[in-house]
Amino acid sequence: MSLSTTETLIQSLNPLIQPLGYEVVHLEVQNNRQKILRLFIDRVENEKDGQAEAIGIEDCVKVTKALDEPLEKHTEVDQAFGGAPYELEVSSPGVDRPLRTLRDFDRFRGRQIRVHTFRPLSAEELANADYQTKNPKQKNFLGLLEGTEGQSVVLTVNLTGSVAASNAVPKKGSKKGSPTKSVEGPRVLLPLPLISKANLEPVFDLDSMPLEESE
Repeated sequence: MSLSTTETLIQSLNPLIQPLGYEVVHLEVQNNRQKILRLFIDRVENEKDGQAEAIGIEDCVKVTKALDEPLEKHTEVDQAFGGAPYELEVSSPGVDRPLRTLRDFDRFRGRQIRVHTFRPLSAEELANADYQTKNPKQKNFLGLLEGTEGQSVVLTVNLTGSVAASNAVPKKGSKKGSPTKSVEGPRVLLPLPLISKANLEPVFDLDSMPLEESE
């Protein structure tokens, strides 16, 4: 299914669940022998009393029930399955949550992300001629999300391709979007229309994990 079709379906489904405080951040249409519409949801703000709140089973059940009747007469979804019956699955976005909109990129500034572009970008598009000269064919980027400027995503690229442990996935109860330690590297702009895929990059702080005691 094309990116434009996916975006169209997401935009048509979001008004049905946004009044409940949720949004579809990604979806998959499985159109083989087993036909499944798989939705990945998040809270519209995903914040309660200053603390991040994850999507749970109760949230998925609530969204499933809310979509049960509207999907029976949803033209765009029916067309995606050629009018054939299908199953609905609702899940959390996971630790590698997709990023689609400028609001997403502003919301998760200070986190490590991985971005894929449709094609290599020009020096003007990257707003960094020196970086483009050294990396003329690059389409995959890993780095620290700095937010947005206009219609572009601002990224400080990781020089080594590794992810600093200081940018680990926030623990439950930690503040959402809190700044992390800066990654030393070049700053580039990635125009949103040229981004084919973007996700949060899961990072786990191994230093803070308890060691198993040997017998």
